[in-house]
Parts: sequence; structure tokens; C-alpha cells
Amino acid sequence: MSFSDKVVWITGASSGIGAALARAYDKRGASVVLSGRRADRLQDVVDVCRHPENHFILPLDVTREDTHSQAHRSVIERYGRVDLLINNAGISQRSNILDTQPEVERRIMEVNYFGTISITHCVLPEMVERRSGHIAVISSLMGYVSTPGRSSYAASKHALHGYFESLRAELWPEGINVTMICPGYVKTEIPLHSLRGDGRDHARMDMTHVKGMPADICAGKIVRAIKRKRSVVKIGWPHVGAVYVYRFLPQLYRFVLRRVYPAKLR
Repeated sequence: MSFSDKVVWITGASSGIGAALARAYDKRGASVVLSGRRADRLQDVVDVCRHPENHFILPLDVTREDTHSQAHRSVIERYGRVDLLINNAGISQRSNILDTQPEVERRIMEVNYFGTISITHCVLPEMVERRSGHIAVISSLMGYVSTPGRSSYAASKHALHGYFESLRAELWPEGINVTMICPGYVKTEIPLHSLRGDGRDHARMDMTHVKGMPADICAGKIVRAIKRKRSVVKIGWPHVGAVYVYRFLPQLYRFVLRRVYPAKLR
């Protein structure tokens, strides 16, 4: 599965799924633009790649929308185009609604939703002009269901689904594909940096993620889904099963939720 003539821009590429995707596309010959807030962490990812000379480290804070146009220009100056944008940057949550400050809720939306659509806006005109391109969004199974302690995180993922479903419908005449990726639990550092109600980091791993799917395996599934131009892909049985229980047996889902989660939230 070769991407030797493709330019892939990945946000949130310094760790977890983003870093795994950078390594996966490196192995397949793509030129990868790696974005994230920490240049040193991005460099660590590039250093283990097979073809580091092909790649471009582009530090970026997705909440700084005033910097996004210049970042895109830098990519165009170097490569001439973006074939595939993977919106992977994101932040999670570990707090009950009553304990969560409004600024924390806004922060989650700024990172997960507004930052994502801002970067997408930057790349679309050039893709439309070429009538070629692909937008991928790393959402979550939380884009379909919600659980206690993840209210704003789930809201941000639901928002992504609404936005990018509309975008897909608008862009299909232009020859541009949109893929929504919905993983379950993946073994990454996301619990460490999840926000508590007061804005502090959760600062510990959850067993759901410790036992989760390895990021490299998840990345392989994502690469295949994008290659096949899938509209939506759900990753991670048995957690995908919760989506179907919610869809077809919503009362059962709510019944189980009330009994499984209270003990975990005390």
C-alpha cells in the first residue's frame, strides 16, 4: 500500500495515534507534515522514521486560529499541496458536569472542534481547486454515545460528526473524500492529559486505556480505511458494540450505564 507521491498532514502527531499514523505513512513512502505543540516530541517521532528527510516538523497549537493560514502556506511552499489532512489533535475529560468549570468546557471545544474546523478551512480551497484531496477526522465512539465524566468531550465529538457529515455531502461533487474515524479505547497517553473539572491534568492512566488497543494497530486500521475511502469506520470491539446497543436498545444502554458508572465516579 504505497503513498510515495502523497503529502499527509497530521495534527496531534507528537504521541499516541498521531505519532503512530506518522510512522505508518512514513513506512508507506508518504511525505508527512507533523504538527503539535512540542517540537521536541515531534522530532522524536521523525527520528524513528525510515525516511526522516521526507518529513516536515511544523509546530502548531490548534487553538491559535490566527496561525493556521501561515502554517498551511508553509506546507504549500514546501510540498505544493496537501493530499490528506488528518485532524487528530484532541483532548479528553475526566470530570462530572457539576465539578467542571465553564472555561474547561470551552477549552475542550476549542481544541476538539473549533481548532479542527479551522485547519480544515485552510486546506479546502486548494483541494477544491485541484478537485482532489481527502479529509480525515479522528473522532471517537463518544461521537455516538455518552458516558458520565465525559460530557464536554462527548459533546465535542458529536459536534464533529454533525459538521463533517455535512461537509462530506457538500464536497462529493468536488472529488474530495471525508473519513470519520471512531476508535474505542486505545493505549495512548490521553488519560494523563485529560482535563479535570478545575483544568488540571488527570495525571494518571486509566485501566481502560492501559488494556486498550495498541496505537500502531489502530493506525494500521485507520490507514486502510482511508485508503478504501471509507465514510465512517468504528474501531475496537467490544466497545463498538455499545454504539449498536444504544442505537437499537437505548433503554438498555441507559439502564446499564446507571449501574456501571456511579461507583467509578465517586
